[in-house]
Amino acid sequence: MKIAEFAFMGDKSRSRKIVAVVGLLALSGMVYYLVPIRLTMVQGLLTRFFYFPIFLGGLWFGFRGGVGVALLATLICSPHVFMELGRNQTLFSDELLELLLFNLVGPIVGGLSDRERRQRSKNEELQTLAALGEAASSVAHEMKNIVIPMRGFLRRMRQIRPLDPNAASYLEIVEKESARLDRMTQDMLSFARHPSVQKEPVDVRSLVEEVRRGLHEEFRTKGVQLLCRCDGEEDPVLLNRDRVHLVLVNLLYNALHASTAGKEVRLLTCRHQDYLRIVIEDSGVGIPEEYLERIFQPFFTTMPKGTGLGLAITQRVIEEHRGKIQVESELDFGTRVTLDFPAPRGQK
Repeated sequence: MKIAEFAFMGDKSRSRKIVAVVGLLALSGMVYYLVPIRLTMVQGLLTRFFYFPIFLGGLWFGFRGGVGVALLATLICSPHVFMELGRNQTLFSDELLELLLFNLVGPIVGGLSDRERRQRSKNEELQTLAALGEAASSVAHEMKNIVIPMRGFLRRMRQIRPLDPNAASYLEIVEKESARLDRMTQDMLSFARHPSVQKEPVDVRSLVEEVRRGLHEEFRTKGVQLLCRCDGEEDPVLLNRDRVHLVLVNLLYNALHASTAGKEVRLLTCRHQDYLRIVIEDSGVGIPEEYLERIFQPFFTTMPKGTGLGLAITQRVIEEHRGKIQVESELDFGTRVTLDFPAPRGQK
């Protein structure tokens, strides 16, 4: 069955639910107004029939649905209720209390329904990620078993004897591609693992310099300038150095891929309130708005040679540190990624 058919079925089901809620509201209102006011006990009983559409509105359509149906029920009943203001003060008070309960029950049922729906969605996502992680781990181990001996033999070929220029250039291409395959393998293994986060005091300046040195050659080859600046205090911050190093490398690779020769990529660090803030920004092609909500999904990528795991791993590392990540992007103007790691003053 095609996706369009699923969407059509979903719209049809939603329409039926709306008709059911509206129909129950109309039926409850009609019966409510047909019964004479003097039948006080019957009136009180009929008022409670409005809880059925209110409950269904909250259950099916969440908080907004619960509030909306409760307000409609209130509007339907209000004229009848205020007719009792000068006739039967006791009935008026009871009916007014009932209207207030309408507007409590609707939001409560809707809010609980929304929370249950979010939890179910999160559980399904966790199950999917667990399955993907297991598959990625299995594939990555097989890839690693191939890559390690292949790279070893390539190094030995260079050492055994000098190669003519053509063979050397071909060998260089093979080495670059095998290095890329090795990075893909590491990404898949990082995504599959769930190690406990071991933090230690990290000198942020030395970490940034380490990352800069490691990527210098790749930035130089593409003609993109990498500018790094660390502002503020030099106090160490509790981080998992290897995991944060991986995050910075992933984000800088993305920035490099999005940039053309002559452009700049900037890595800035500073203290922001009780956080260590790291900003990576480029002036590259940017990310289309419709993709921004999907960039953290595993295996989603706009890069022809990407794995789609870099940002998924980045988000996981940020969550492990109880930090925050924000991505801002504009087509043809570039992307800015802001990372905030908890770093209270005086942290040891």
